Amino acid sequence: MTTNIIRYIISLILLLILAVIPLGMENVDGVFNIDLVSMFSNINSFINGLFTGDSWYYKQGDRVRSITNDLISFFISSYLYLTISALIVVSLSMILGIFFWKRSSKWIDVSIGFIGIIPDFLLVLMLQLLIVYLNKNWGLKTVKVASSSISEPALFLPLFTLVLIPIVYLVKSLSEITFDITTENYILTAKSKGLKKIYIYVYHIATNVIPYLKADLHKVLSIMMGNLFIVEYLYNTRGLTTILFQYQVHFGYQYNLVALCLISFFILYLACYYSLRLFIASIERCISK
Repeated sequence: MTTNIIRYIISLILLLILAVIPLGMENVDGVFNIDLVSMFSNINSFINGLFTGDSWYYKQGDRVRSITNDLISFFISSYLYLTISALIVVSLSMILGIFFWKRSSKWIDVSIGFIGIIPDFLLVLMLQLLIVYLNKNWGLKTVKVASSSISEPALFLPLFTLVLIPIVYLVKSLSEITFDITTENYILTAKSKGLKKIYIYVYHIATNVIPYLKADLHKVLSIMMGNLFIVEYLYNTRGLTTILFQYQVHFGYQYNLVALCLISFFILYLACYYSLRLFIASIERCISK
């Protein structure tokens, strides 16, 4: 517990430094320079502003607006997209990687080879073009290619894009672990005793695969967090990426806005991670009964 708290504090400090780097870089008469004094001054002003209230406001042109007005709603949007897709990944991976691992292994290698050569942004554009083609030439109204507003968000394509890559990775990982476990002596003994296949998979194999699943959660979430930037931007979903990138383009670089947005991404990661741990814990509890 103490180790995790120390890691979190170090991560927050690194995020504050990352956000201030653009403000510390200077080009004077063609000579590149890093102003460390200016960087630490901005960090100090930001931390003080958290207590005085100044850091909780940003400029929108001539207006001054509270960051929390946008940050909370955009955070919820990112959390829902990320968590729902992560729950789908974990659920399907357990089914395909544990109970149907023999069938899954046949198409996993092909999928990895195909997905590996296609960049994420190109995959998004291909899916959007496919939907437009079906609508224009066949008259099929399937799903939205992008969110037109907060009240009418695109759902299927963003979730599908977030799920696709991590589920292939996780199914492959769990299939390999399941194969190793099925060759263990206690599994062979259970089969020799005439125990039903579903009983062996649920109470002997799944319970031993789940610890490996929990260990892979950080890798899976890291992949999904990287995809989230592309998904939110190209599908126009109103998430934290909007504040991090689009707000800086329209209203100029504001350190407090970027710092709080990066911290929100960090909190988003933790919130999604512990949501998945809670979900897996509930599955373990059901199995143990």
